[in-house]
Amino acid sequence: MKKLVSLSAIAVALCGILLSGCASSGKSSGPVSVHPRDYTFDVIDGGSEVLNLVFNSYGPNYQVVPDFTALVKKDKPQKGDTVTFKMKATSDVDLPLLLAYPCSTSPSWTPLDNQVNDERVLAENVKAGEAFECEITFVLTGNMGGNFALCMQYDNPEQDPKTGGPCVLTLERICESTDTTKEVPATPHNPNVTVQIEKYSALTEIATNHPWVNGAQDMSVIANYQANPDFTAAFGDDLPIVGDNVHITWHAVSDVDISKIYCRLVDCSSAANWWKELNHTDEELAAAEGVEDPWHSSKFVMIENIKAGEVFDVDFNLPVEEKPVQQVNFCMWYEIGDANPDGPALIKFVRD
Repeated sequence: MKKLVSLSAIAVALCGILLSGCASSGKSSGPVSVHPRDYTFDVIDGGSEVLNLVFNSYGPNYQVVPDFTALVKKDKPQKGDTVTFKMKATSDVDLPLLLAYPCSTSPSWTPLDNQVNDERVLAENVKAGEAFECEITFVLTGNMGGNFALCMQYDNPEQDPKTGGPCVLTLERICESTDTTKEVPATPHNPNVTVQIEKYSALTEIATNHPWVNGAQDMSVIANYQANPDFTAAFGDDLPIVGDNVHITWHAVSDVDISKIYCRLVDCSSAANWWKELNHTDEELAAAEGVEDPWHSSKFVMIENIKAGEVFDVDFNLPVEEKPVQQVNFCMWYEIGDANPDGPALIKFVRD
């Protein structure tokens, strides 16, 4: 999260406050993939119907960053494109001023406009409990990076009057968002992707994992041993959807004995607030197996009885039970006492 900074530049956006209507924007104004072009997004399609603006110490302010990457992955916004964001919402607190600007948060935080704060006003004089509609338009001054998002924030030191405390916005749909996946002919979706771990992670360290307490890791306690490598590249531009199967293989060797390695799918992207579970636990299975913690049922056991220095092969399947926002990571872990000697493990790719 970053501080909203003022930039001295000529205005390149139009802002409408408390608008009463919204036309469908499912189609672009010109041929697909011909730029500059227009995009329109309903903020509700940024990942959630409820937005929590929470404290951002970099501001300091209160901030949320809806992410629209999934909608533009087939035709990414570029410099010179026009992007409009529309929103219908109800706030739980009074908001004298709500600012917004387009950005990429990956690989680094990059604003995609050159407007000053007065030109970034999304809404103002919002009353708690009263529905309001608003929109804002930008001409992009740069190409998107790894993702495309809208930074929304208030209570910036440069704003007056100020508000205090977090804010919850409950959204209603106001229009259809541009969805480039519907515009550009896509290759058939592959519901059964095989991921060779060694292809994307030749060296995997399953390292000491400390528990998080009140936003900080307690370094005096070991929770387990864990790695969360990113395998998004294995899916190309076609992220898995609910109902898909991920087939995991691994041809490697460990430097320690490990009795049991577990694995589940997660999304560790900033767009997913750093952690979104993509698998569900199976309490009935765990109960039938006499396992107290359902994360330790056979559903998540990737491999057992690894011997140090001996090549092992994984052949493991996981269902996709929640749609990823931006990434697919494999959370691979083992518990205290499951390695000999107890502690972290280095697992290396084996070249036959």
